[in-house]
Amino acid sequence: MIIVYFSLVLVVASIALFIASSAKTAKQMNGSMGKIAKTAEKIREQSEKIAKEKYQLTQNLSAIQLDFFKKREKVQKATQSVKKSVILTQENFYKAKIAMKNEKA
Repeated sequence: MIIVYFSLVLVVASIALFIASSAKTAKQMNGSMGKIAKTAEKIREQSEKIAKEKYQLTQNLSAIQLDFFKKREKVQKATQSVKKSVILTQENFYKAKIAMKNEKA
């Protein structure tokens, strides 16, 4: 009969140890879940920060591109004006040269 009681004590002890081990594991999981939640929150905040920075950079790029196109257009207009001025100057020079030749003749 002692063996039966001893076996019963061992079963009760193993059940108690199992429950204690399960509680300890649950506490560790709870702590781990808290850490995971904090990490997830940090990642979310960083993602939002990156999205805001990306939006700002996109706005800056658009402004730079617009400014570039405007300046390029101004340079092209200035170049065309200089070309026209050079052509007109050459034409006037040759007209004056021809007029001088005609006056001498």
